[in-house]
Amino acid sequence: MTVFNVNFAVDDMEGKTVLVFLKPQQPQRNYRIHAWQVLTGLAGSTESFSYEAIIETNVTTIDEADSPIVPGRQGISPGTLLQAISPSGVSPYLEPVPISLAREKLTPEQCGVINKINPYMQFDCNWYVNGHPVVTMPNVDSSMTVSFEYLPCFYFMVTAPPIVGQTYIVQNFSDMTQYIPPITATEVDVILTRPYGLWNFDFSAK
Repeated sequence: MTVFNVNFAVDDMEGKTVLVFLKPQQPQRNYRIHAWQVLTGLAGSTESFSYEAIIETNVTTIDEADSPIVPGRQGISPGTLLQAISPSGVSPYLEPVPISLAREKLTPEQCGVINKINPYMQFDCNWYVNGHPVVTMPNVDSSMTVSFEYLPCFYFMVTAPPIVGQTYIVQNFSDMTQYIPPITATEVDVILTRPYGLWNFDFSAK
């Protein structure tokens, strides 16, 4: 586990907050990117969060009343493929497929979900790391497989606090500060300053 300590070494946050993102590998333009961490620290304060490589997933479907159905999350390891099924028309749930099919569809570094719902139903596939949402992959069609892989690379941004349910697009990553901690790091101090009116992040790993 790695702990990040973010020090807001500024006089005034001007109503803004710090968002932290994880970036999926080879993201598609229609992916809905979530702020993985939302830090609401005040000027002069320090706020911490932890990172651990624990991946979970679930799928979102729409019921007859156009309301979303979001089942519980299921843990998944790299190299594992889950299939979404809906026996007897009940709400979809995820179960593992044979290893041979997982090897056919995924690399050892990827996690995946395949749509095997019958009768046909489209869903959105949600991915979480350390209990926090990372990305939603929308409109997964029948027999389609979506895969999730990420690197422990962290993207920091100062912006207005997100509204509930707000997501971002892949292009937003170009506006962020990227940080890759050493593999051995157990703690990272992050200092937010604003020299000459520009927000700046400095990182020191331990």
